Amino acid sequence: MRCGLIFPLIIGCGREEIGNIELHSEEPEVQFRVESQPGQPAVAGGVVYLGSEAGTLFAVDMQSGRVLWRFEGGGPILHAPIVAGDLLLFGSRDGHLRAVDKSNGELHWEFEAGDVDWDVRDVFINGIPTVKDDIAYFSSEDFNVYAVEVATGREVWRHTLGEEPQARLIPIVDRTAYIGAWDGHLYAIDIDTGERVWRSVTNDSNRASLPSQVPFVTVVPIVTDEAVYFTDWAGNLFAVDRETGRQVWRFDPGASDNRHVGSRSFMARDGDVLYYSTLEDQHLYGVDRRTGQKVWSTATDGIVYGSASAGNGIGLYAEFLPNESEMGGTMLLRAMKLSERRVLWTADDMASTPTVVDSVVYYAGNDGTVYGRDLLSGKKVFRLGE
Repeated sequence: MRCGLIFPLIIGCGREEIGNIELHSEEPEVQFRVESQPGQPAVAGGVVYLGSEAGTLFAVDMQSGRVLWRFEGGGPILHAPIVAGDLLLFGSRDGHLRAVDKSNGELHWEFEAGDVDWDVRDVFINGIPTVKDDIAYFSSEDFNVYAVEVATGREVWRHTLGEEPQARLIPIVDRTAYIGAWDGHLYAIDIDTGERVWRSVTNDSNRASLPSQVPFVTVVPIVTDEAVYFTDWAGNLFAVDRETGRQVWRFDPGASDNRHVGSRSFMARDGDVLYYSTLEDQHLYGVDRRTGQKVWSTATDGIVYGSASAGNGIGLYAEFLPNESEMGGTMLLRAMKLSERRVLWTADDMASTPTVVDSVVYYAGNDGTVYGRDLLSGKKVFRLGE
C-alpha cells in the first residue's frame, strides 16, 4: 500500500460526459460491489466503467446500480478505461491494450505489447491511453511508446526509449507527445512519424546526490507555450525549453536519501506556480514556473502522491498515514485550494484513484462501491445503486 497508489487522475468536463443523470445527496441501498481491489472508475453516458485486480471490467448503470455487462480480462485492470466513439479502451498488467464495445462488452481487438528480456521487467500497460484523431497513444514497461488505430488495434508505430516509461497519461500538444523514462530523461515524440524530436538535456551534476536517490522520470509533465515541466524521483523539479529540451532551470528541495523521493505521477499548476510533492520526504512545494524559485512549502503528516489539477483551481492529492503499530495505514484523499494553499476537504474511504467529471470526484470506496463527491465541498452527491 505504501507505494501502490499511482494516482493517474483523469479530468472530464461538460454534462454530456455523464449523460442525463441525477446526482443523489442521500446514500441509497447499494446493489453493486467489487470483491477484489477496485480500479479507477470512468464515467460516461450515465454508465460507470470500473476494472479490478481480478481482471474484470464492469459496466454499471448509474441510476439503478445494475451491471450492464462484464468483461473478463487476462490481468488486473486498475487504470481507468477511456471511451473512444463506440469503443472502450483499457490496458492491463498482462501487457495488452483491449478495445470492447461500450454497449455490450464484446471484444473488438487486443494489442499485445513487446516482450521483455529479463525476469525483473514487466510488460504492464501502465496508464490511460491518450486518443487523438482516432489513434491511441500509450506506453508499456517494455521500453516502448505505441500508437495504434482505435478502430482496428493495428500498430502505426512504436518508439523505443532508453529505459522503461511509466506514464500514467501522455500529454500531446501541437502533434508532439511528452513522456519520461527511468533513464532520467523526458522525451518529445512527433506523433505523426513516431520519431524523436528531442531528449531532455539537463545539468545532472549532483542530480541524485545521495546514494539511494535515483533520477527516474515518471511524472506526467506540464506543457506550456515556452517550456515543459517535470520532476524526477530524486526530488528535482525541471523546466526545459519546449523547442529544444534544454534545461531552463532546476529546483532542488534538498530531499532525503531515499529511492522514492520525488513525485511519481502528477504535478499541478495554478497560474505561474507549480505544485508537487516529495514522497518519503513528506513535503508539498510551490515553485514559480518562470524563475524556478520556491514560493511555498509545507510538511505533511504522511506520504503524499500528487497533487493533480482537478479544475476550479483545486488540486487533489492522496496522503498515506502509516500505522505505527502494525503493517498498513490509512489513505486519505484531500482537495486543496491551490491559490490559498488550504485543504478544503478530506475523505478517508478511498480505495482507488479518482476521476473528475463535471466537478464531481468519482472513486471506488473501500467498501467496493463507487462514490461521487462535490469537488468544492467534498459532500457526497453520488453512491452507486438506487
